[in-house]
Amino acid sequence: MKSFNKLFIALGLSTMALVSCTDDLDNPVIDANDTTPEAFAQDPKGYMDRVLAECYQGLATSGYGGPGNSIISGGDAGANSFTRAIFVCNELTTDEFAWKQFGDAGQYELATMQLAADNGVMYTTYSRIYTCIALCNEFIRTVDAGKFYLTEDLLPIAEEYKRQVKVLRGLCYFYAIDMFGNAGYSDETFAAGTAPAQWTRVDLYNKVVGDLEAISAEWGDSYVEPSYGYVGKECCDALLAKFYLNAEVYTGTPAYDKCWNICQKIINHHKGDGFNGSGLAQSYKAVFGANNDEYMAQGSRVNEIIWGIPQDGDNLQNYGGTTFYMAAGSSTSTPGVNMTNASTGLNASWTCMNARQQFSEKFSWNANGVSDDLRAELWITSKDGAKITNESITNFADGYVPVKYTNYAYDEEGNIDDELCPPASNAFADADWAVIRLAEIYLSAAEANVVGGAGNQADALTYVNYIRERAGVDAWSVAQLTPDNLLDERCRELYGENVRRTDLVRHGKYAGSAYNWNWKGNVGNGGTGTPEHMNLFPIPATVISFQGYKQNPGY
Repeated sequence: MKSFNKLFIALGLSTMALVSCTDDLDNPVIDANDTTPEAFAQDPKGYMDRVLAECYQGLATSGYGGPGNSIISGGDAGANSFTRAIFVCNELTTDEFAWKQFGDAGQYELATMQLAADNGVMYTTYSRIYTCIALCNEFIRTVDAGKFYLTEDLLPIAEEYKRQVKVLRGLCYFYAIDMFGNAGYSDETFAAGTAPAQWTRVDLYNKVVGDLEAISAEWGDSYVEPSYGYVGKECCDALLAKFYLNAEVYTGTPAYDKCWNICQKIINHHKGDGFNGSGLAQSYKAVFGANNDEYMAQGSRVNEIIWGIPQDGDNLQNYGGTTFYMAAGSSTSTPGVNMTNASTGLNASWTCMNARQQFSEKFSWNANGVSDDLRAELWITSKDGAKITNESITNFADGYVPVKYTNYAYDEEGNIDDELCPPASNAFADADWAVIRLAEIYLSAAEANVVGGAGNQADALTYVNYIRERAGVDAWSVAQLTPDNLLDERCRELYGENVRRTDLVRHGKYAGSAYNWNWKGNVGNGGTGTPEHMNLFPIPATVISFQGYKQNPGY
């Protein structure tokens, strides 16, 4: 058992939300068992730990009662888990993944970039984001109000927990700002049950980034590894790097120098070990296997996964996270496609998701459907009976299958370690979900240089070539270090990691017609342009109705 999950298990045995946190959203409330002040006083740290775990678990699972349970009522419990909800909006609406099961309400519209305020999947995503924010706010309120009955020696621990929770909240706000723009804001200073006020995108950015900068400063100058599965200063700084890289989109004012500088701090912390001394793992494939917790904080290998969300096929079962990625991107029933459960090591096959042609073509393939790029080593391609094209949006065989996460354990060289592999009968994944990896930091630093003129070009080239050389492809020259090439390299390296939509928007290639892909705008071969206002998602109609928010332009 992964050690972090013991806390989750304890939480699952006796859920104890202090108030109906989601009242902040006018959403369905969390089912909770009231806990008396007397009980808190008997074990103040124990209860505080359990409520902290609730904040973390909000990112890892959909609910507390097993994979079919959710703290958000209505809809499919698996679909409203945090990682899955973010993936559906940030990946299915791009050139990376096509969705095959259009009986899933709202998925067809997202996968064909027909964005509308009444899309139920988009409302689910918005609700999950703000439910997690509400949980974080309530934890901080409870600490500040003295409701845990903490003794003097526990106060520094409580302050450390508050910092962690503010970083979790910051991640949620990143996605709210990125996807919805002028979205709701509330923090611990808002009374419980108060609806979040709608803030401008600029004000949201300035507030959240300012808070994260302050938290990072509180942690001091050094990176101290948190316990496995928890967040610390480096997670905070890596999140700031994402904000800075996209600052011009969010505020109109670039922050490439800030992006470069904070990336340098993180890079310098990791350099010296791993692939060519870069701090990256020796094997790309191993970073996404069942034992990839070894690449996170407190792991036994280089900590390439700066921020990860723990998954456990026995004790954190859910239909989101890496279970979703493996199962949705797998088919054992498509005629002509040679894909079995052995492809992912997971005993689950949903026949839901494969690659868009334009995504696959960013890799080079020989006549036998084999790529020299090791990041495509596990893909199901023409050699396995799949076609690279997407003539049919519903046929799983029409499109390569980008296997990335697997339920196999690997050694450092990327060879399967049979002794460590979970049972082949497992239907839930053990591979942890990577939120931010060191590879993303390298690529973000390079972009800050190439696009924004920050930092040093020679270093930027070195950073990209760490990535490419590990992938087994030729190193770039300075002439190849261009914005378009960097965008494609981020696609090859970071596919499925919830960055693609953000990257395309930042480069002016998401909405509009500067770059199209199959089934964009609900047009098959080659797609079609979409209105520019679709660079932002609509505020869900239900939120508009409940909260009286102003809708984003164009919807």
